[in-house]
Amino acid sequence: MSRIVIIGGGISGLTAGIYARLAGFEAEICEKNAVPGGECTGWDRQGYHIDNCIHWMIGTAPGTELHKVWETTGALGSVEVRRRNVMYASEKDGVRLNLWDDADQTEAELLALSPEDEKAIRELMADCRLAEKVVIPAGTPPELLKGLEGLKLLGESGPIFKLWGKYKGMDTADLAVKFRHPLIRTMLSDFCPADSPAHSFPIAYGNFLSGDGGVPAGGSKAMALRMAERFRSLGGVLRCGAPVEKVILENGGIASVRLEDGTEVTADWFIWAADPFYLFEKLIGTQYMDKIFREYYTKPEDYKIYAMFQAAWAVDDAEDLLNGEINLDVSDLRTESWMGARVSLKTYSYEPSFAPEGKRILQALWGCDRSAYPYFEELAANKEAYEAKKAEFAGLLEKKITERWPEYAGKLTLLDSWTPVTYERYCNAWQGYNQACVFTKRALKNPYPSAYVKGIENLLLAGQWLSAPGGLPGAAIQGKYAVQRILHQEGRHINL
Repeated sequence: MSRIVIIGGGISGLTAGIYARLAGFEAEICEKNAVPGGECTGWDRQGYHIDNCIHWMIGTAPGTELHKVWETTGALGSVEVRRRNVMYASEKDGVRLNLWDDADQTEAELLALSPEDEKAIRELMADCRLAEKVVIPAGTPPELLKGLEGLKLLGESGPIFKLWGKYKGMDTADLAVKFRHPLIRTMLSDFCPADSPAHSFPIAYGNFLSGDGGVPAGGSKAMALRMAERFRSLGGVLRCGAPVEKVILENGGIASVRLEDGTEVTADWFIWAADPFYLFEKLIGTQYMDKIFREYYTKPEDYKIYAMFQAAWAVDDAEDLLNGEINLDVSDLRTESWMGARVSLKTYSYEPSFAPEGKRILQALWGCDRSAYPYFEELAANKEAYEAKKAEFAGLLEKKITERWPEYAGKLTLLDSWTPVTYERYCNAWQGYNQACVFTKRALKNPYPSAYVKGIENLLLAGQWLSAPGGLPGAAIQGKYAVQRILHQEGRHINL
């Protein structure tokens, strides 16, 4: 029986470990932090729970290959999958626009807001309805598809090919200018970055309209812990608090990895399910980096990454004044060049366990450009200055919140705030970004890097960076694919 060691105990690493055990491999996961989950996590402050990851999760609805992955890994377990009736809302100049879970309701709201945009609205909503039929493949790595399986996938891919063809060469900014009303334009860029591919909006919203996009009860950390327990129950070894210090290369492969405590871990196969830049830059050398990864890291205008300043408050009030997740204008708060013009606010009203009875939690995500990372990196060298600046920015957001909802004045208590530096410290995340890059319309025609590392025969890559723009589904799928690729290399049956 071959032995697989997986570096990184996030969603991709946990998925790889579970499928490795199901395939009969010995499997061990080495996780940097004290708890598994990576960026799919949360933490407690003053009796409240701050959730870091899941806003809505593709694959929670039954009947798809991705749902099967979530079931197999224990991600869903027996918990309730919760869905909101509004996916997202945008507000500008006191007017709110909702993305409902009903296409007709959203279309009616758009038409009432902007009758002059009727043609463009009806065309966009028709594309969103088409996107309800888009299926995310999660069965077999694309390079290993054969015969009928490949034909079946092609047959199922008609809707996405049609949307890709229609929006080819366009980004979200190009889509937005088709509309006259400024709030509709704002809503589109709130949901997808302005330089992301134009098909991103209809595909993502179409998935939500299909009945997918729920949130497992308990949130991100609880889901990761369920997956960790599933791995252990299958006989897998999960080693937490075990960051990798060195990768030892011999004879065209990895001989072992040395952990920070000096332990050397050997295996027949290694799966790197952590940040790839850290692997290439810090451990094995950039000469092993393939062309597309190199493009990611050296062409920031083609492959966009973003930064985020986030904060969480305890709310001494049970009423959900936000009514879900809403984006507000904060352009008047900009005191630094990296600050974005919009902030996303969320109350997690669907998850009562996150706050004491009669209270709630409110979290803010302030989108920024990538220059926020060097700003906070420099600040972090002085802990006192770093904490003071975080408190200052959280104060700006709190002022904006209470201006919009005066009922919350005097009822907000700052629990925590975090920056790109937080993600770098916790997960070695490149430039402190918690997802993968966003392809612009200038990006390569084939924008996905290889999971194989040329020159290191027993190393496979996994994780969200192989399925940019990233997120939980891509991370899980790539974890499964890594095991299937190893099975193929060993000449074994790859169906899992």
